[in-house]
Amino acid sequence: MGRKSLKKKRKNNPEKKEEWAKELIPHFQKKGLRDFTMDNVAEMLNVSKATVYNYFKSREEIVELCVAVKLSEVSHFSAILMDNQTPYLERYFLSLEDLTKNISGISNTFLSDLKHLFPATWKTVNNFIEYALQILREYYEEGIQSGALENANTSLIVMSDRFFLQSLSDPDFLNSHQLTLEEAFKQYFKIKFFGIVKR
Repeated sequence: MGRKSLKKKRKNNPEKKEEWAKELIPHFQKKGLRDFTMDNVAEMLNVSKATVYNYFKSREEIVELCVAVKLSEVSHFSAILMDNQTPYLERYFLSLEDLTKNISGISNTFLSDLKHLFPATWKTVNNFIEYALQILREYYEEGIQSGALENANTSLIVMSDRFFLQSLSDPDFLNSHQLTLEEAFKQYFKIKFFGIVKR
């Protein structure tokens, strides 16, 4: 009678996994996701491949965690934007600064690989975009009510944000316009905001 195959029990150490994800993210952001293997991951983390498999069952699981950690960092902009203890306009520029800092280094190659090779994880990016749009809507509505912004239709304002953010889901858009993700954010939101602020 042959050996029964046993389902490998993996270590459940969220802190260690997040620590590793933060080490891996800069590599993936720079080089993309197309060619990495579990051997590469072990080398980048300076551990054995067996140790990697103690925590992760697949490449997909590693990518999913790395994207979740990165989106958690990026989402910090919302706490700054909605902090009504800080002056309204100052919040905008502080959140933009935080946002661009946290997306700095994300290459067009990484975005393209994520979209085409890991579509299930890419859906979390789309979910984040919807979350960000809701935060922006609330911010614009507050600005209109307080008189800091022109009395414009917030649905139209958010629609332009949606079009922009969804364009970024096509990395060819960035490449064809010779833009990085960071530069696109800087230019778009500064141009947009100065276009709707009362003079």
